[in-house]
Amino acid sequence: MRAENEKRYGQGHHHSSTLDNSTLVSKAYGHIGRHASYYSKEERFAEITASTNVSSSRRQTQIDSLQSVRDSFRKRGFSEDSTRIFMLSWKSGTKKQYNTHITRWFRYCTERKITPVSPTLEEVVEFLTNQFNKGLGYESLNTARGALSALGIQFEGFRIGNHPLIIRFMKGVFAARPTKSRYTEVWDVNKVLIYLKKLSPVRHLSLKNLTLKLVMLMALTQAARVQTLQLISYTDYKKLKSEFVFKFDGLLKHNRPNHNINFISFKAYPPDRRLCIYTVLKEYLARTSNVRIDNNAKKLLLSYVKPYKNVTKDTISRWIKTVMYRSGINIAKYGSHSVRAAAASKAKNSGVPVAVILEKAGWSSESTFAKFYDKAINTGRDPFQEGVLRH
Repeated sequence: MRAENEKRYGQGHHHSSTLDNSTLVSKAYGHIGRHASYYSKEERFAEITASTNVSSSRRQTQIDSLQSVRDSFRKRGFSEDSTRIFMLSWKSGTKKQYNTHITRWFRYCTERKITPVSPTLEEVVEFLTNQFNKGLGYESLNTARGALSALGIQFEGFRIGNHPLIIRFMKGVFAARPTKSRYTEVWDVNKVLIYLKKLSPVRHLSLKNLTLKLVMLMALTQAARVQTLQLISYTDYKKLKSEFVFKFDGLLKHNRPNHNINFISFKAYPPDRRLCIYTVLKEYLARTSNVRIDNNAKKLLLSYVKPYKNVTKDTISRWIKTVMYRSGINIAKYGSHSVRAAAASKAKNSGVPVAVILEKAGWSSESTFAKFYDKAINTGRDPFQEGVLRH
């Protein structure tokens, strides 16, 4: 959920600790990188703002705002290699979120002839107010202030995101538009399990249905993000007596220096072979072994149609929603990410300790689980009525 991603800035503002330095941009403000279709690299923001005949369409261009941060590192004397490593401190999702808000900030500054890396406190507050009036809520504006801090903007010794008046302003935003979880309840996992049981025995399934069953079982049993499933590597996996162990081909979203998960395991489920992911995986690996030789696919999950290539996160998300739809889940209301909430909520209701749930899903605190994922399960039944009529 977007709320999970954006809330973290409010918890200590650590998103941009590597880049939150006023000297990063303000002391060496040169050209601001732009998409090539609009501007050449040699053009400078100062030249654009100073010009009186710049067209409105040109001012609406989307700026690659992170380029300004790269440039600031280079102008401070860091090498290309060092700068590249600095930029790796931001994960792709954070870059995408921040880039959106910084682009809006640069556009806002262009229209009002504000120097984007050394504005006044009032100008920053007015920008946040402008975005609030356009409908942005607390979560989005919280991400916006994190993005502005990444530009190195400071006032009175505070990073912009930590300035007392900005914090006070954000409290007002929260009072007006408090954070709301996307879901107040989640779908019943049992509906999906009933459908998955029908996809048996696995040796008789088409490759499509085998793939769909595998993906949903992986998502449910691991409370896994789509990104996690997409990064599972086919190379160098281990097949044990009742367990498969796979490595990841990249960093997971929730990986941190002190919490670096680099493998995932799928264990057998003897009570019901129809829901045994070990059985499904064994069949899937056998069924796809030949095509892997032909196309040198490195990831576990492949397309079930020719040319059987590695699939994207969007494809995996679509597969999960297909199973949800076939199981009778309202996919107009629930997205693929809701699997995490559904699985975690059922695990808790089944008596699984919260500490185990947090570790499995990669959540750092119980408050995150409680706020975004611990939901009532919509079974479609009226417990009061059942209590009255039961005899």
